[in-house]
Amino acid sequence: MTTQQAPLLNAPQLNLYELLAQYGPSTQSFYIDPEKSTVLKGNKGTRLLVPPFSLTSLSGKPAKGTVEIRLKEVFSQSDMVLAGRPTTSEDRLMESGGQILVSANQGHSPLKLSHPITTALPVSQKLQNPMAMRLFVGSTATFRPYSFGQGFDWKMASGKAVGIRKVEKQKHYQFPLQDLNWAGCEFFVARKSSRCMVTARLVSPVEQFDSLLGYLVFKDIHAVARMYPGKHNCTAVNIPEKLAATAYIIGFSKGKLYCGSGFLRRASDKLVNVKMRQVLEKELIETLKGI
Repeated sequence: MTTQQAPLLNAPQLNLYELLAQYGPSTQSFYIDPEKSTVLKGNKGTRLLVPPFSLTSLSGKPAKGTVEIRLKEVFSQSDMVLAGRPTTSEDRLMESGGQILVSANQGHSPLKLSHPITTALPVSQKLQNPMAMRLFVGSTATFRPYSFGQGFDWKMASGKAVGIRKVEKQKHYQFPLQDLNWAGCEFFVARKSSRCMVTARLVSPVEQFDSLLGYLVFKDIHAVARMYPGKHNCTAVNIPEKLAATAYIIGFSKGKLYCGSGFLRRASDKLVNVKMRQVLEKELIETLKGI
């Protein structure tokens, strides 16, 4: 197995998603014989059981010879921010039990699955309701309250709770991965509670940023919500009123990076001032990795 991690960038990029992704969860590579049953173990506890003859070319031809399996594990709130994978589905907040991305290729050609991969994610002790997890997969957003360029969203793959079993004395969520895609164990938070819109008002020396990115990171649940950027603020929608969270805002203006944060005791306070300050790239990443 090899682990790939991009080096530090020499200068900030305008695309903040690409900038943060350079420092997010690394891509782990495994090289396997696709004609044999193989068990793969990720650095953070993910287990993949790849059945024999389960990988084919996009045209359906069975793969032969060495194949590369790539795995990315997203378990912490910091990882979710850096990877750009908030725990929301159609802007409904979810608590996360872990997210992974699995892909496969042979040379420069992508592969697909003809049989599912049995997947196991370790069960975190931080979860409020570990028995409530459902399987979600990567999809495209159909609900956007604001003009927003990022089209990724989570879509429920099954309404049944994800099963839990012990593997090597550790509890794991176990499910079949039907396609090579993002997959996550998540469940909706406080469906019946009152919700509100939360706004982070920027206090900044910059009149208007070239690019803005914001997330609400929750204190008592393992969740992160996307914030939609405006001219002088960032806004999150459908947030349960009783939850406490910190708004993290990243900005880019005239080749310079800025960041700031502000704490909300309850989402029902609805407004938090975020003082933006100029930072070096290294400072920004240290701040986000410390979430």
